[in-house]
Amino acid sequence: MMDQTTVNRRYEMERKIGEGGMAEVFLGRDLLLHRRVAVKALRPQFASDPGFRARFEREAQAAAGFTHPNIVDIYDVGEEDGTPYLVMEYLQGDTLKEIIAAEGPFHPDDVAALLEQVGAALDYAHERGYVHRDVKPQNIIVDRRGLAKVVDFGIAKGLADSNLTEAGAGLGTVHYISPEQASGLMATPASDIYSLAVVAFEMLTGDLPFDADTAVGVAMRHIHEPPSAPSSVNSDIPDQADEIVLRALAKDPTKRFPSAGAFAHAMTDWRDYPLAAGPGNASREGNAGASAAPRPETVPLPTPIRPKEATSNGRVTVLRPPVARSAQPAVTADRPQRLAPAAAPAESGDEIGCATWLIGSALLVVLVLLIVFGSRLVDRFDSAGGSPDDATEAATTLDAPTAPAGAPPPAAIEPTTTNEPAAAPAETPTAPAEVAVPDLRGMSLADALDAAHDRGFWIEQAEPVFNETYAADTVAEQDPPADTRMAQVQKIVVKLSQGSAAVDLTALDLLGKSPEEAAAILVEQDIAAQRTEVASADVPAGQIVRVQPPDTALAGDTVVIEVSVGDKVWIPAAIRGQPVDQAANQLDVAGLRVVDRKAVDLATLDSNEIDPIREGIQDGDVVGVQGGGADWDIWVDRGTEITLYFYDTTLDPR
Repeated sequence: MMDQTTVNRRYEMERKIGEGGMAEVFLGRDLLLHRRVAVKALRPQFASDPGFRARFEREAQAAAGFTHPNIVDIYDVGEEDGTPYLVMEYLQGDTLKEIIAAEGPFHPDDVAALLEQVGAALDYAHERGYVHRDVKPQNIIVDRRGLAKVVDFGIAKGLADSNLTEAGAGLGTVHYISPEQASGLMATPASDIYSLAVVAFEMLTGDLPFDADTAVGVAMRHIHEPPSAPSSVNSDIPDQADEIVLRALAKDPTKRFPSAGAFAHAMTDWRDYPLAAGPGNASREGNAGASAAPRPETVPLPTPIRPKEATSNGRVTVLRPPVARSAQPAVTADRPQRLAPAAAPAESGDEIGCATWLIGSALLVVLVLLIVFGSRLVDRFDSAGGSPDDATEAATTLDAPTAPAGAPPPAAIEPTTTNEPAAAPAETPTAPAEVAVPDLRGMSLADALDAAHDRGFWIEQAEPVFNETYAADTVAEQDPPADTRMAQVQKIVVKLSQGSAAVDLTALDLLGKSPEEAAAILVEQDIAAQRTEVASADVPAGQIVRVQPPDTALAGDTVVIEVSVGDKVWIPAAIRGQPVDQAANQLDVAGLRVVDRKAVDLATLDSNEIDPIREGIQDGDVVGVQGGGADWDIWVDRGTEITLYFYDTTLDPR
C-alpha cells in the first residue's frame, strides 16, 4: 500500500521513518489540512492475519478516542488495498530510552517532571478502562520542548474485555513487566504503575532493577526477588526517592501507589516524603542531609527533560564519525611537526610576566605578517588592473574549505626578503576521497564499526528488523548499499537483524513447564501468552499440556497456553436450561455420576431468583446442580456424584 505516492487520495507519502515487528511507520503530509503526519501501516504479510488485524484495530480503538496532551493523537483510521493504517501526529524528538542512554542518570526533580506527564497519560487511560501493559522508555517520546507523549497502545485492552478474565492475556517487554504479568495473571492499572517505576529506576540510575542472561531469568527475578534500592546503584539518590520507587515496585499490587499520578506527585514532593524507620535508613544518616537538600536556585528549567539535540532525520546518532584519512596532515622530514608546550599552572609573578611577553610577541609577529601579506595582495591586484572590489571577490572565491574538526591549523606563511617572485600558494586541501562502501551485512555492530572506520565512514543505527537471512544482532540492512562510492566522513545507516519473525514453538520445549516459565520464554520472542485451563489425567496439575498453535507463531502473536488442572471435569453453565435427560447424559459422558434428579416448582425458582420466562426455561429443563462442591463453570474431581434439579410445571398450583 505504502508504495503508492498518495494514500486514500489525501496522505502524500514521503519516506519510511520507522518499523517494528508488525507495522511500518511513514512520514506523510495531509493534503487536506496541510500538516505533516505519521502513517502506521500493518505489514502486508500480516494484513490478512485475523490476529494481527485485531491487535492493530485494538490500538486504533484504544488511542483514537483519547484526547490528552501526553498521549499521541490518532487523526484517522483507514484501509488501502486490504492494508489497515493509522494516521497519527508526527512527533519530532527522541525516545526516553535514547535520552537515558545519552544523558542519564537524572536528578529526582527531572524524573518527577517526566513522571507527572506520563502518570497523567496513564491515569487518563485507566479512568477510561484501558491498561497500557507495555510501559517502557521506548514507548515514551520527548520532543525538543521537553513534552513527553506515550505511544503504542498496540497491546492495550479494556478492563471490561472478556479476554482479560483469562490470566496472561497480554505481556509487555520483560525488563519492565510487572510480577503479575510475568506470572501469567491479569494486567491492571497497578501493572502500569510497576512498569513506570522501572522507568523511574532507570532514569535515576542509568540501570535496570533486574537483569539476567535470559528473559526467563529476568521474569523470574521480577516475580521472586525484591528490588535493590536505586541508591545502591547511584549513591547520590536521596532516601526519600528510594522509598518512593521501592513502594511502586512492590510485588503486591495493592501495596503500590493508588494511581500513576499519585506516584508522580510523591516523586515531585520527594523532599517531604516521610521516611520509614529501619536499618537501611540508619546506615545512610551520614549523607541523608546532603542528599535531601534542595538544589540551587539556578537549576529549575523551563523544560522537564532535556532531550539531545535532534538530528536532521529524527534519528539518534549513536557512534561518532572518524576523521577522514585525507584530512590528517602527514609529518615528513621536510615539514617537521610542531608541538606546542603544555601550559603550566602559574606559580609566581615572574612566570605571569613571561607569559604576557610571549603572547605580546606572538601578536606582533602575526600583525607584521598580515601587513606584509596584505600589501603583496594589493600589489598583485594592482598589477593585474583589478580594483579593491575585485580583490574582495577574488578573496571570497579563494577561501579554503573549512578544516575538519580536530585537524591542525595551516602553517603560517613565511615572508620573503628577496626580490624573487613569491612562491606559489600551497595547494588547496582536497575534499575527502571517494571510496567504496564496505559490505557490513552479517557483521556484529562492533565489527561493522571497525570496517566502516577503516574506510573513513561512521555508523548510525536505525530500528532493528526481522530478517530470515542474517542472524540476530548482526547487520541485516545498510544504506547506502555495499560498493557505493562516496566521500569519507559520511554515515552508513545500519539495521540489526532480530532474527526470523517466525518462531518455532516446538524448539522452545514449552510442554511440561510451569505457565510462568513458558510465558517468560514467549515474551523473549515478542509473543504474548494467554492462559487457559484443561483437564488432563496424564499431566500433573500446574504444568502445560499443549500450546495453540502447536508449531510456529510470528512475533506479535498471542499463543494460548493450556495448563493442566489434573484429572477433573468441567461443569459448563450452558447445561442450565437443557432438558434434564440430555444434561445427565452429557455429564455422564464427561466423567461425572448423576445419581439423582429432583423436580422443583415455580416458587423454588422464585426463591433462587430464577425467572423461567426471561431465561427461556421450560418444563423439564435443568435449573441447578449440587453435590461434591459442584456448581456452574467450575472443575470437580472425575467420578463426583451429583444431583440435577429441573423445573416441573405439574408441581405449580392450578
